[in-house]
Parts: sequence; C-alpha cells; structure tokens
Amino acid sequence: MTLRPGLYTSTSSMEISAGDLTLDAAGDPDAVFVFQMTTTLITTTARRVILSGSAKATNVFWQVGSSATLGSSSLFEGTIMAAQSITLDMGATLEGRALARIAAITLDSNSITKPAP
Repeated sequence: MTLRPGLYTSTSSMEISAGDLTLDAAGDPDAVFVFQMTTTLITTTARRVILSGSAKATNVFWQVGSSATLGSSSLFEGTIMAAQSITLDMGATLEGRALARIAAITLDSNSITKPAP
C-alpha cells in the first residue's frame, strides 16, 4: 500500500501485516504523515515502512492509544508515541524515536537511529 502525506486515523488498531507500507511525499521534503490509532500498532515479521518521493522519517508520527509492537526484522520509520509500551522484537530496526508514556520500551538486538533533519 502507498499513502500520500496527511492524517490517517483508526478507531481501533493498525496492523502492517499483509505487505509493506510506502509513504510517498511526492517530491515534497517537508511532507508530514500522522497516524493516530485508538489502541495498538503492530507489524508482523519482516514488514517494512518505506519512504519515497523525498519523505523523511523526521516527518512521520505514530500516535498509539495503547502499545506498539514491531515484529522481528521489521524496518520502521518515524516517531512512535505510545500511551503504554513499545516493544521491538528481535532484529527490528527503527529510524526515528520511541516514546512510551506509562510503561517500558523493550528492545531485543535492535538498531535505533536518530532521523536526519
């Protein structure tokens, strides 16, 4: 699935499981993507969030109502802001930030890099 810049909301959970998600800024390096979900954010094993068309991880935001889990070997882009917890399963990679309000951020052989400005 490919999405353009904008606000995307879900009254329940969001799952990236049946394929990769491409965020296409259509050549605009200032394009912003905001994802808001009431409950959980989940990626299954080896799923990817792909940036294209000048999209930047620094302009991608995931507002999670409860907890986020990135599956093993997933490649994820953007800032995850979870009300509860964030778990990165073995080998998951994040270009962005992981911010949990109440509970822990759990890591297992992960790579997290600060997004370029």
